[in-house]
Amino acid sequence: MPALIPLIKIVLPYLAPIFQAAIPAFTKKKSEKVDPVVAQQISELQDAVNTNSESTKALAKAIEEAAVLNDNVMKRARIMAAVSIAIAFLSLAIAVLSLFK
Repeated sequence: MPALIPLIKIVLPYLAPIFQAAIPAFTKKKSEKVDPVVAQQISELQDAVNTNSESTKALAKAIEEAAVLNDNVMKRARIMAAVSIAIAFLSLAIAVLSLFK
C-alpha cells in the first residue's frame, strides 16, 4: 500500500480535469430540443420491448406447462412399463410352473 501513495499523488491532479471534461458528455442538456421523429421512434421501440417482454413471458409459461404435462406423461409411462414387466414376470413364472406339473 505505501508504494501506491506516490502513484496516487502523481495521478490525482489529472483526474479532476478529466472528470470535468467527461461529465457533460454523459448528461443531457436541458436546452436541447428533442426531435419529434426521434421521440416517436423511442416510444415505438419501448412499445416493441414491452410487447416482446409480454410475448416472452407467455411463451415461458406455455413451455413450463408443456414441461409439467410431459413429466406427468413420463410418470404414467414408467408406471405402465413397471406393471407390464411385473405381468411379464408373473406369466413367465406361471409358464415355468406349468412345465413342471
